[in-house]
Amino acid sequence: MPWWVVGRAATLEGEALAVERLKARDEAAFEELVGRHEREVFQLARRLLGDHEEALDATQEVFLRVFRGLPSFRGQATLRTWIWGIALNVCRTRLGSAQRRLQHHRTPLLTVDREGDECPLPLPDASPGPEQATYGGELRRALERALAALSPEHREVVVLRDVHGLEYEEIAAVLGCALGTVKSRLGRARAALRQALEGVWP
Repeated sequence: MPWWVVGRAATLEGEALAVERLKARDEAAFEELVGRHEREVFQLARRLLGDHEEALDATQEVFLRVFRGLPSFRGQATLRTWIWGIALNVCRTRLGSAQRRLQHHRTPLLTVDREGDECPLPLPDASPGPEQATYGGELRRALERALAALSPEHREVVVLRDVHGLEYEEIAAVLGCALGTVKSRLGRARAALRQALEGVWP
């Protein structure tokens, strides 16, 4: 049997055992689950909500919903995909009001560097020359504005695919839509970004 098949089977078996412990309300198992997924859930919430404190609150809400929802988890998706779906729904709820949406569109996306510090989404490295450095800063700001101006559904798919690197199938499971919908939505989102960056992006 190929090594990758053996590895996947072992992973699935390990997850099944973890789910059994979680459904039995094993406190240590839940702490392990939070420790494994908390950082990426916070990063997703931070990028979608654009506010550090609100992202912290959203992360707490996500794991409260995870804890309450574990008895109904049927394993039709991986635990990670299921948690991301919950996180996305929490963020959508928090972006629901017209006032929150306006604030959302004014907030640039952030990412986290190797030291764990938040910073704007990275652009290709510019030359150290002052003119090119200035141009690189302009590109960064233009990209931030373009991302912030996307509709929520387009911003979601761009963040999931181009920032977090999820596969199309994972995104479809998280968003609860067809694979073709993911691809077309991502295509439209990228086209909107290209149009917004026309004349600025190299």
